Amino acid sequence: MNNHDIEEIVQLSREIGQGSSWVIGGGGNASIKDAETMAVKASGTTLAEMKPEQFVLMNRERLDAIWKTSYPGETSAREARALEDLMAARCEGEAEKRPSVETLMHALFPRRIVFHTHPTELNGLTCSREGAAAARELFGDQALWIPTVNPGYILARTIYDMVQQWRGDHEGAYPSMLIMQNHGLVVTGETAHDIREAHRKVTETLRGAITTRPEESGVETDPFFLEDLRDYAAHAVAEYRAAHGDSLNPPKTITFTSPELLSRAASAGSFAPLTGALTPDHIVYSGHRPCYIASVSREALRAEVHSEILEFCYAQDATPRIVVAGDLGAVALGDTEKKARLAMELFLDALKVSRLAENFGGVQAMPPDQVEFIRTWEVEQFREAVSTAGD
Repeated sequence: MNNHDIEEIVQLSREIGQGSSWVIGGGGNASIKDAETMAVKASGTTLAEMKPEQFVLMNRERLDAIWKTSYPGETSAREARALEDLMAARCEGEAEKRPSVETLMHALFPRRIVFHTHPTELNGLTCSREGAAAARELFGDQALWIPTVNPGYILARTIYDMVQQWRGDHEGAYPSMLIMQNHGLVVTGETAHDIREAHRKVTETLRGAITTRPEESGVETDPFFLEDLRDYAAHAVAEYRAAHGDSLNPPKTITFTSPELLSRAASAGSFAPLTGALTPDHIVYSGHRPCYIASVSREALRAEVHSEILEFCYAQDATPRIVVAGDLGAVALGDTEKKARLAMELFLDALKVSRLAENFGGVQAMPPDQVEFIRTWEVEQFREAVSTAGD
């Protein structure tokens, strides 16, 4: 593969990755291919900051052979074996790099460039009850809807089988676009211009269908209240960790609010759409669910925050990454400033997605078994570790 190809996909990745409405943190991926080799984004790297060396060169013949391989039925054994074969498909000199877990999806399409994002507006559709029907109505024969399944080999296999069925119904042609339930968008093309144009058309189509949008105006919150919330939440999390032999250091914190947050958090009923996980990225960066404290008073704030957070920790066997205190604000927590910031950014995105889903019948969260799979999957733990390193 020549340097021009690599530079083309690097520049395109940076361009699209700069827009938080398309992808946040280490989410999304991109690839470019020639007859023998495919360069794919390394796991956990950030599209907005891509460098040539952060693409992994893969042998296309070895990747194609994976489709013909039989794997164990048991989930852990299957994913481990498939990951071994994926690693074995790296070209010489790439042994220190780990390709995106979605590499097989990229390899499936013959078009030169494949680009995968997690657009906020589109995920309002993919995370909705009527998403599949809305996708058919809006995009017709341009797009193939992929139902939500566990990430990894099983997702790649599902896409492979559905694409082959599509080709049988479309004279051998490949779909130019995938719309993935509770996940995002995949577009394909021969040039960077094709990819830009595909994203433009998706945006244009969606904006014609969206009438309900996130709140943009609202009341101010008390900054002193948020400072107290931050301190009390950090103390409660540190106490739980110390009791379980974890880090004795208090977590890094960021307080935040938004008109949409205040609107959603006003009652347990209005907050309910946020209690389920919407996409894998929301789980990886902002946790599988926030800790919501429905009713708070300034006088009893410390006791209420302490009690609710510890109850959350013991019930979920995890510390919260997001704590929302009634309609007064929220705090993001992480081991580093970067982790706390990403938790905040993904939760703010989830707020937008949940409101946009009202245009398509309301929120449809991920199934609990898939949420648990992602919470404990080594591949996602690796991706988070790489993408949040640096602070």
